[in-house]
Amino acid sequence: MKTLLVALNAKYYHTNLAIRNIRLYCKPMNIELLEMTINDDLDLILHNILNKKPDVIGFSCYIWNIDKVLKLCEYIKKVNKDILIVLGGPEVSFDSDDLLKIGVADFIVLGEGEATFKNFLQKIHNAENVDDLNGISYMKGEKVISRENTNYVCLDDIPFPYDDEDISNRLVYYETSRGCPFRCSYCLSSLDNKLRYASIEKVRDDLEKLTSMGAKIVKLIDRSFDSNIKRAIEILNIIKGLKGDTVFHCEVNPELVNEEFIYSLKGIEDKVQFEVGIQTTNKDTLKNVSRNPDVSGALNGIKLIVDAGVKVHVDLIAGLPGDDFNSIVKSFNDVYKLNPDEIQLGFLKLLKGTGIRKNKNIYGIQYRSDPPYEVLMTNTISYMELYELKNIAFLVDKYYNSGKFEMSLKFLLDFFKDPFELYSRLNYFWERNGFYGKKHSLNDLFDIIYGFAFSEGVDTEYFKDYLRFDYLYFTNNKAYPDCLKDDKKIPDEVKLLLRDDEWLKRNLPVAIGMSNAEKNKNILIGFFKHDVLSMDGGNVYIVFLHCDDRTYCAKINV
Repeated sequence: MKTLLVALNAKYYHTNLAIRNIRLYCKPMNIELLEMTINDDLDLILHNILNKKPDVIGFSCYIWNIDKVLKLCEYIKKVNKDILIVLGGPEVSFDSDDLLKIGVADFIVLGEGEATFKNFLQKIHNAENVDDLNGISYMKGEKVISRENTNYVCLDDIPFPYDDEDISNRLVYYETSRGCPFRCSYCLSSLDNKLRYASIEKVRDDLEKLTSMGAKIVKLIDRSFDSNIKRAIEILNIIKGLKGDTVFHCEVNPELVNEEFIYSLKGIEDKVQFEVGIQTTNKDTLKNVSRNPDVSGALNGIKLIVDAGVKVHVDLIAGLPGDDFNSIVKSFNDVYKLNPDEIQLGFLKLLKGTGIRKNKNIYGIQYRSDPPYEVLMTNTISYMELYELKNIAFLVDKYYNSGKFEMSLKFLLDFFKDPFELYSRLNYFWERNGFYGKKHSLNDLFDIIYGFAFSEGVDTEYFKDYLRFDYLYFTNNKAYPDCLKDDKKIPDEVKLLLRDDEWLKRNLPVAIGMSNAEKNKNILIGFFKHDVLSMDGGNVYIVFLHCDDRTYCAKINV
């Protein structure tokens, strides 16, 4: 009996941990994996599946791939009705009745899949009845039979998932724990409150393997990395001892961050990055979704991480029950002032099985019926207000999160009462000029924000120097945007300094030993009427040397 496990990932460089875990847990059964993406042609995916001639097909189902998965199930059954189709994953575990009744699948695995799927395959292989098997849902006559999953897997029993793979250019997922101690009503993880851990020894061995295999980014999918601070610090100490430049991405609860946790980050600031879900700073809203209302503790935790020099991505959610437009604005400003590396303003998803979906009518929540079930309006915020916030989120992503407008945005903030007003006015400028819905290059974005500053009465000559610094620092493109083009030529005496080893030794030592060709390729020089680095004087040239690890600057006074 041949089994095929199929994952349709959102992007090519993603990996699916679930199907790898199941295949290895079920050894020595004959199981093959097929990973493709939701962007691949449906007929190509169908052909690749059927060409492997499986007896059983298992699909890993999520909100981003469920539509394509269900189409594939329909077509597979039409081509060969004898193939057994099994669905598993968060998108089907809480909607098994409706899915089974439409006849696209034979069985659905409920919740954690390794042990259940192994037992299921053994029974199918031996032609045994599945009526005593927990953790599955299926049709028996006209009735849906469902039995909860009562068997939790010991994480130490799951083998290392990435043996014999080239993961150097893939986003690698790894888990050191399962379950979540928190009860956030919008999150599926809140339905599994039994925390289970892999042993520290297994974690150490597996992380060593991942780094030795050249993984660039390892995303730990633990639902709250710091829910057990002592254990989190143990893992950070393991990371501290690893060779290579692998970066570990972890999700943390900011109110749990303390000085001991921050101290453990010393020396690995470039090897870890944190995703922080603060969601809102409205205490009443936090209570509505069963989250800890310790707003000051959460904001302080984010500040501690930022001050520690670790990259931090902060999540906000618009559309939560009780939040109105003004409270979302306040949350945005509260987070923005902490200066995290990225701010994602997301929108509430009413996932199947969550408490908030069950209680939607209490809060007047209307949402899209198709995945990802995004909020349309609530009794405290309108559709039009949410749409405006979507535009704001787009602009924050293009300008703030890109990291390429750092100096320029800080300069502009002085002309607005708060960060949100800056983006609100920028949104109005984009709408008025019809910029939305069109593709824009990086140069376009520089020209647009320059035009915006001019329309707001900002001193654009001063602002242009900040734009020039950002452009030359964050790009190595000599085809400048229109707003930065001028007739100012770089004097020969400035260029000659780049060939003077004594000057380089004092000002740009990393360039010593570089050939002239390397310098010409990787060095940009800009003239600044205002010294944006020291805010003292002006008429300076700044040299920007672009290397793989960072950009180096040196100032030349005229």
